[in-house]
Amino acid sequence: MEPHRPIAVRRAALLLAVEGVALAAVGVADGVATVAGTPADRTSSLVIAAFAIGAGVLLLVLARAVDRLHRWARSPAVVLQLLALPVGTGLVQGRVWVAAVPVFLLAGATLYHFATPQAREAFRES
Repeated sequence: MEPHRPIAVRRAALLLAVEGVALAAVGVADGVATVAGTPADRTSSLVIAAFAIGAGVLLLVLARAVDRLHRWARSPAVVLQLLALPVGTGLVQGRVWVAAVPVFLLAGATLYHFATPQAREAFRES
């Protein structure tokens, strides 16, 4: 029997998936730009692109696990959202608003959905 998934859990999983797809897409775009262009340090640029792709895939794995109410997935998902807040702050300080606003909105919305009583109860019961 499949456990009941509150809408807050489904939304948190969806937001994690959106973040994962976006981060993986940024990594792929950065990798393509690195290969096609002439960066000052090609190796570092490729490592950064691979890291972004890996982090995106990790977020997608966590999104699936959260949607299936796996208890182990909640903590790493919350920690990654908390780590996104200083990233957003750095983007604000660099005046990269087009990236900072989505980072803050996605992290804040995901943390909110994890903190709802329904989501906390669902992970407690699973």
